[in-house]
Amino acid sequence: MVFKGNIRRAIARHLFFTVLLAVNISLSGCGEDRAAGTRPAAKNFSRVAEEIIRQRAAAFAPQPFLVVDYYRIYRKLAYPLPVRRIDHPPLSVEDRFTYPWEIWMTWDLEERVNSLGWAGEWLGDREYRSLVQVDLKALAGWPVYNVWENPHLSIGHAVRMMAGAYRNWSWLDPDLKEDLRRACARVVDNHAEWFKSTRMHLTAAEEILGAAERGSLTHNIPFIATLALSMAARLCAHPLADALERHSSALVLAELELRREGITEGISYDGYILDFIADWLGEAAPEVRSAVLDCPELSLMLSQSALLAVPGDVLQSAPFNDVEPREMPFHASAHAKLARFRWSPQSAWYLDRFPAECLRADALAALHGLENRGPREAPVPGAAEGLYALVLRSGWESDDLAVAVSASNSRSGHIQKDNGTVVIGTRGRWLIDDPGYQQYLEGPEREFTLGRTAHNYPVIDGQTQKVSSVKRLACDDLGGGLYHAAVDITGGYDPSPGLSRVSRHAWLLDKSLVVIADFITGEGVKSCGYCWHAHPEAALWVGDGACLVHLDSVSLWIQCPNRPLDGSEIKRLPGTRGQISILADLETGSQGCIWWIFNLGSGPARYTVSEDGLALDIAGRRLSVAGQPQAAGRP
Repeated sequence: MVFKGNIRRAIARHLFFTVLLAVNISLSGCGEDRAAGTRPAAKNFSRVAEEIIRQRAAAFAPQPFLVVDYYRIYRKLAYPLPVRRIDHPPLSVEDRFTYPWEIWMTWDLEERVNSLGWAGEWLGDREYRSLVQVDLKALAGWPVYNVWENPHLSIGHAVRMMAGAYRNWSWLDPDLKEDLRRACARVVDNHAEWFKSTRMHLTAAEEILGAAERGSLTHNIPFIATLALSMAARLCAHPLADALERHSSALVLAELELRREGITEGISYDGYILDFIADWLGEAAPEVRSAVLDCPELSLMLSQSALLAVPGDVLQSAPFNDVEPREMPFHASAHAKLARFRWSPQSAWYLDRFPAECLRADALAALHGLENRGPREAPVPGAAEGLYALVLRSGWESDDLAVAVSASNSRSGHIQKDNGTVVIGTRGRWLIDDPGYQQYLEGPEREFTLGRTAHNYPVIDGQTQKVSSVKRLACDDLGGGLYHAAVDITGGYDPSPGLSRVSRHAWLLDKSLVVIADFITGEGVKSCGYCWHAHPEAALWVGDGACLVHLDSVSLWIQCPNRPLDGSEIKRLPGTRGQISILADLETGSQGCIWWIFNLGSGPARYTVSEDGLALDIAGRRLSVAGQPQAAGRP
């Protein structure tokens, strides 16, 4: 998206979460494990979907305004209902800054329309049916569906609302259905020249992948807009329908193929793409649908949802890059929608655990009727490679422990330059955290999300990473509950300091211990800076040379064998959303290893370090960087 900043912990939430609060569906429980250590039973998806939709519709129905919370920039607008235009509202944000108001507005309008419409469908409620038809009548009459020069995300949501209503709700007034059909034709007409001049000639995935402008073809904005044009053309039998279908088929397969190369926009935006792929597949030819569903990269993208989830709460994804677990749950929507075409036991397992009250209304509609489709199957714990992270985990239950290591060469704007950054989670929380968003407004908040202290990879002689560049060295099961991951992040730094190698190793032992080792070589290297962010709700303490991060009943002790921690390292950074951070500068030399220990328990861990500093003995195991795989030079 044009504006990629995310204030993940803003007090205000999206409208439909406000709606949930209004109808006593507490957000305090959204995404939290209700009973630590328990395994949730299989859901009756239909019953759950109907109850949540009923409550949302009841809250939406009396509203005279569509309240849109622009949580990223501290603005909230009340659009008079029905919404009749998509124009930018007359509200300034900051000099030289243009905000995509229409995207958030269409997100929330779509939630209102789908909540009222599905309540009208399932409950037969005449009031809800009447209200949603008023909204759709106004939508069909919008003068334009896009305020940008090229097709944008607003087209995706507007078309999806109109096409979904047209195909799913037989009780719509025939005149309204004709209005919707004509509006879809107008959407295609307004962007026909753009399509014919820039995309119509690309009808094979290989052509898109080989195009010089492939990045501008496959970025989430033009990708979603193109699929929306295809869906609109189908509905109105537009003369460009076949050409849009051919190009969209190639585009979807090319988008999936890019994941084989490690190209990603992160779980929130990859999920956004998958959500629209799932909707577009609904009217695709059977052979096209099969080609997409059979693509291994589709499974890889879907697997990120479980792989990156904190133990005890699958809603909370590892907070690398631009992640919006509450505000953008589109990856969960994709699981629900794709299950209509092909049952996935792992997706069903995931949806059983995903808090249904946090799903968007169209995802709840997709869940309806899925409960008896097939079995559920949990993923296999251990060491696993994801699209942009290596993950070590003992499992997914609340008392399990997981560590994720950022590892991506993708140059997407949503992927931050943070390779090697580690997050550690248990009991539904990332105790060692990361901002997980990018603030675009200038000020201390932007510095917090992108500056020197944004992440916990080593800052070498004051130098942060300049590019996303990483080599994956290991992701292994070493036996006896011990897992190991390693990355070479040398290529992320400017070579001017004379760095030869920077590699980070991470070990997970059972459900209680994580050890990090940074092996650094290079002439002239003098120091490494670290910033470990604690969870925003955690309390801290210092004792016996260690720092305690305590949250609820969980105690995580942090130690640095290279130097004792005395409390001077604990800082509250300006612009943060509540995190207390541990900042430490450590001396190094031309070759050195810096160790960090994270131990769950009643006190700090006992350990010894080898004379050469390259091995550490702890909990009956020897961990060593000597003899470990090392990348040869820079990528």
